[in-house]
Amino acid sequence: MTIEELNEAHFNPTISKISMLLSGIFMGNVGIFISLLNEYPIYSIVLFRGIFGAAFLIIFMLITKSLSIAFFKECFKMHWKNLIIIAITNPLVVFLYFWNITLTGYAFAAFLLYTSGVFLLIFLVITKEEKVSKINFISFILAIAGISIIMEFWTGQILIMGIIIGIFSGFCLGIMILSKKKIYNIRKERQSINSLNGNFDAFLTLWSTLFLFIPFLPLSITDLFRITILDFIFILMLGLIPTALAFTLYNVGVKNDKGGNIIILSYFEPVMATINTAIFFKNLSIFTVIGGFFVLLANYITLKYLK
Repeated sequence: MTIEELNEAHFNPTISKISMLLSGIFMGNVGIFISLLNEYPIYSIVLFRGIFGAAFLIIFMLITKSLSIAFFKECFKMHWKNLIIIAITNPLVVFLYFWNITLTGYAFAAFLLYTSGVFLLIFLVITKEEKVSKINFISFILAIAGISIIMEFWTGQILIMGIIIGIFSGFCLGIMILSKKKIYNIRKERQSINSLNGNFDAFLTLWSTLFLFIPFLPLSITDLFRITILDFIFILMLGLIPTALAFTLYNVGVKNDKGGNIIILSYFEPVMATINTAIFFKNLSIFTVIGGFFVLLANYITLKYLK
């Protein structure tokens, strides 16, 4: 058995929980970079995220000597169906999320994105990929209740387009998470035939990130030539913090998720987005605080009663 297989076979679930939590915190700051780069179209910002995120990942894989064409071929041969689904859904998720941030703000867009948890539970039940516990159902209901309170839907002032875009982004993210879970479940079942060494978490992140810029390159190529030095610094940070680091940590978390028990920790992303909204826009209502409490309570229940 290779080193990579040993890591996957005996990976500490606590590390996965910490990784998912950090991923949510890092990704919760992506709205700041969208604001800092607001002179560029949304599809160009997605392109920047993909190019520089992929660059950091390639450097990491070169340093760790895990950038191997043979390893990539083996991974694609084993998981090609789910990898294609990820290649389609990931650019959709990021583009729709970024678009919604410009329409509705950091917090609103982030909380709608995380309706993905509900879609994921539905997909898990339908496909019977994994058993979903009652505790996880209760936790996700609490989380969605928190989201609804933060949205203040009863005021009637919600942008309909923002809701549609947000829910569709959550739907696409739910599909993408399900595909990742299927990939990791397959790898756990076939440990004995994974013949090559390699960092699979980094590979999966790189695969996802590559498809953030490939579809948008024809539309955004001219914007690459008008990047200023200050913009370049912001883009580097966008590629590193909420992309290369956050995506890899997210995959480490998904690896040991069972029926949504670790993925729910990613709900710290919209909480972080809410904090940023309060700091940068001085706009924090009591309903945001109450809703955030429900989201945190959902996470606490999951962690406390997880068996």
